Amino acid sequence: MPKLPYLLPAVRMSADEFVAVNFRLWRARPATRRNHWLLGAGILLLGISIGLDVWQNGQPERTSTFIFLSVAVLYGLARFGLVRWQLRRGYARNATLQRPIDFRLTSSEIIGRSTLGQFSGKWTRIRRAVWVGTDWLLLYPTEAACYYLDLRRLQAPATPADVAQLLTQHQIRQQRA
Repeated sequence: MPKLPYLLPAVRMSADEFVAVNFRLWRARPATRRNHWLLGAGILLLGISIGLDVWQNGQPERTSTFIFLSVAVLYGLARFGLVRWQLRRGYARNATLQRPIDFRLTSSEIIGRSTLGQFSGKWTRIRRAVWVGTDWLLLYPTEAACYYLDLRRLQAPATPADVAQLLTQHQIRQQRA
């Protein structure tokens, strides 16, 4: 394990990266997956209903089923677009993400410095860590906010495995998304 501190200079997240990372997190949430399963089941049942109607009567007799099926498909498509739009809007409103931040990971805390100021937080305040792909590590001091660490900016000789070991030493729950 390389000597601490681990440095991640000039971490800056683009709007596209913010949308990609957070959209991936949104899709992985149990409530989102449950909604997709319910929507898929509803679309499947409506499709079967139309198929049975055509098979029994030679033509569809209930136009309301077509309307419900169309609404379900449009809702599914619009939902993805709406979430992406909301994420872009959230990024545009967050000035902190749009400026480079220098992160420093020490044995006792995470320290961030940008043109907006400096912050620090003890490792004991970090509730969980989420690894998003191979490029991003999100550290959550609260459920509503996180630090976005771009692992591509991690200065050698430190590696993401070293950061993972640091988190393990501090008993921070880690998950992958």
